[in-house]
Amino acid sequence: MPTQSSNPDPMASFRPLMPSFIRLLASVIVLVVVEGVILGFQGINQPIYSSTVTVANIAVLFIGLIVALVVLKFGTQFSNAFSDAYKNYRTFTPVLAWVFQVIGLWILYTVSAPVAAPAFTSAPYAYPLIFLLLALFPTMKVVTSVVHSLETPSTKHSND
Repeated sequence: MPTQSSNPDPMASFRPLMPSFIRLLASVIVLVVVEGVILGFQGINQPIYSSTVTVANIAVLFIGLIVALVVLKFGTQFSNAFSDAYKNYRTFTPVLAWVFQVIGLWILYTVSAPVAAPAFTSAPYAYPLIFLLLALFPTMKVVTSVVHSLETPSTKHSND
């Protein structure tokens, strides 16, 4: 009869990732619930005086900013924990961090659209282009980082 010590833990390889993943998931869930509660208040859909922006749009913007910051912070922690746990995949850790950066930018884009759209009525293409330009910076950074680390693997091994 096998003992528990002879059976390897199936979750052992994921244990270093769990704290940052749970922080990320729990924070996003709590903020989505808070947003749902706030959007259920009476009169939240009334427009702000002399504008097309509503109080709900402002509330969603502020909660979305917090969600984007949470995703950026805990997503970066998750990618660092991934790098520490799986040293063979350290080269691709910037790609995981980039994914969380793009998710954060997408969240900012979607929550700021109702508030920023009235400012871009004469040039509606400008608002998406701003976020595309913002997304280019982390993309260029991760591509150069990954290409550089893939081009010089022999240098890393010779120094060890």
